[in-house]
Amino acid sequence: MAASPPSKLRDVDALRGYAALAVALYHFLLAYVPAASAPRALTALGLVAQRPFLVAPLNGHFMVTVFFVLSSFVLTRGLVSGGERSRGIAAIAKRFPRLLPLTLVGVLLPATLYLSGWLPTRAVAAITHSEWLDRSGGIKYWAPWPAVSLWSAARDGVLLFAHGVSQFNSALWTMKYELFGSMLALAGATLIGSRPRPIVDALLLTLIAIAALRIHPLCAICVATVYIAKYVLARPVDLKLPVALGLIGIGLVLGSAYKATQVMRIDWLLLGAGATALLVGMRGIARLREIDSRVGRQLGRLSFAVYVIHIPIQSAVAGAIILTFGYCPIAVAGALILSTTLIFLLAWPLSRLDEQWMAQLSRWLGGPKAPTSGERAARRNPAP
Repeated sequence: MAASPPSKLRDVDALRGYAALAVALYHFLLAYVPAASAPRALTALGLVAQRPFLVAPLNGHFMVTVFFVLSSFVLTRGLVSGGERSRGIAAIAKRFPRLLPLTLVGVLLPATLYLSGWLPTRAVAAITHSEWLDRSGGIKYWAPWPAVSLWSAARDGVLLFAHGVSQFNSALWTMKYELFGSMLALAGATLIGSRPRPIVDALLLTLIAIAALRIHPLCAICVATVYIAKYVLARPVDLKLPVALGLIGIGLVLGSAYKATQVMRIDWLLLGAGATALLVGMRGIARLREIDSRVGRQLGRLSFAVYVIHIPIQSAVAGAIILTFGYCPIAVAGALILSTTLIFLLAWPLSRLDEQWMAQLSRWLGGPKAPTSGERAARRNPAP
C-alpha cells in the first residue's frame, strides 16, 4: 500500500552522509594503501582499494553515482508530486551560484597548502607507489597546466564547470556533471509535472536523457531518476522484505562488479542502475525509511563540504605523518584518523556558511521557504 510522502527524508540524509565517508575512504586507500605496495598487515586484512570481491561500500565511483541519484530525487521530488512549475525555473537559476562557493574553497585550499609547502604528494607517492596519489592526490604542476597561484586556483574553480577537470582538486571533476545533470533533471521534472502519464513521460525523459548522455552518463542518470522519483520514490511503497533486500543486493552487486571510466560509459549506466536499485530497496523498508540517526543527520549535513576538502586534507596530513614516521600500518592508521578528524572539523563551519549562502539565494531567486530536514541536507549537499 502506497504511503503519503514523508515530511522528512531521514534515509536520504543518512545515505548521503555515509556515501561521503565512503568516497573519502576510497581515495585514502588509493593513495596510501594501494594494492601493489600495501603493507603486508593491511593487505592480509583486505584493506586495499579495488579488490576482486564485493566492494560497493568502498567503490568511490559507485558512491558518486549514489550522490547523483539522491540529488536528482530530492531536487525533483516536489515538482513531480504537485509543486508549482515556477519552482523548477527558480531551482535551475540557483544551481551554478549554489555550487560555486564551496567549489572555490575546494580549489583554494589545496593551492594554499601547496604554496605553503604542505602538500608533499610527489615524495609520498614515491614511498607508497601510488600512481593515483602522484597524479591526482595533489596539484597538477606540470605542463601544460599553468603556474600554481591563488589566482589560477580561483580561475580553475570557475572554469572546471565547463572543462570537467580541475588542476587543484581531482574530486571536483563531478561539479560539471552535477551542474548540467541537475539542471536537465529539473527541466525534465518541470516539463512532465505531476500529471500521471507514464508513457508520455518516459518518452520525454528518454529524449532528454539521450541529450544528457552526450555530456556524461551521470547527467543521463540524473534525468532517468526523475521518472523513478515520480512513479516509485515520491510515494514509497512498503515492499515485502525479500523483495526489498533483493533490490539492495542487486544494487550492491552492480555497484561492486564494475569500475567506471570515462571511456567505458556502460559502466556508469550499470552503476546508475545499482544506485537506483539500492535506493528503491532501502525506501521500500519502512524502518529504514524512518530511521532517525543523529550521526546520519550530521553526516548528511556535512557531506558536500567533506567531499570538496577531503583530498587536500588527506594529502597534507597523511603526507606529513608518513614522511615523519615511515610507511607502516600504525602510521597509515594514524593518518586516517587524524585526517578524518580534521576534515570534519573544517567541514562544520564550511557547511554553516554554505547554509547561509543557500538561504540568501532563496531570498534573491525564490523557491521553497522551509524545506524539510532531508531536503535541506540534499539541497545543500549536491552530488559530488
